[in-house]
Amino acid sequence: MNQQIYTIPVNDGFEEGGECPFCNMYNKLEKEALDYMLGSSYMEDTIRMEPNKIGFCQKHYSMMYKKQNRLGLALMLQSHIQKINADIENLSNNLKSNKKKGLFSKTVENKVTPYINNIAESCYICNKITASMDRYFDTFFYMWKKDNDIKEKVKNSKGFCIEHFAALIDMADKKLKGNEYNLFINTIISLEIENIKRLEKEVDHFTNKFDHNYKDAPWGTAKDALPRAIQKIASQKVEE
Repeated sequence: MNQQIYTIPVNDGFEEGGECPFCNMYNKLEKEALDYMLGSSYMEDTIRMEPNKIGFCQKHYSMMYKKQNRLGLALMLQSHIQKINADIENLSNNLKSNKKKGLFSKTVENKVTPYINNIAESCYICNKITASMDRYFDTFFYMWKKDNDIKEKVKNSKGFCIEHFAALIDMADKKLKGNEYNLFINTIISLEIENIKRLEKEVDHFTNKFDHNYKDAPWGTAKDALPRAIQKIASQKVEE
């Protein structure tokens, strides 16, 4: 299959290597989203409208704070806090008004809590990344059915983090049929087991290096085994 614009992110994710090609795709999307939010876009009210409604998760607030664009983050927080304050005040006033009229009920009372829960659980950046990752998974399965090259890239990879591994198994049931499904499932399960065993040995060797009996043994591939094992299990690259 000739490379198309929509296949580039998937191919790039596999060519980057590491413990999970889909984590590579995710990390690139995340970086682009953070750079976009803290670029010139934060000065535009129309761009801030959607983030104003839902805000960001703890992880992405923390990442934006570390980016050092404090003015950009402050402007987004300023308008987001203003909206939250206005919404809570409105919901609270309705609640107090209904209580005065003797109309207090569980339904009225719970309008404040679901609103706050929605704010706490929502993230503009997560939503953007999820939408793009959904397209990447669709593209991956399209390529798997049409392109033998992607099959070789999968076989030559180090497998996937367990989150994306589970996602692939789940999606395969909807995207593939018959022999194509069997080939895919057999390929990725064998690949995943092989690479989790590899990591197990690397972590084991890492721990052995703290034993004086192994002090002169070469590190081999075990020196960075911990961050790679964390990515495999938690789908998160550890900052050195």
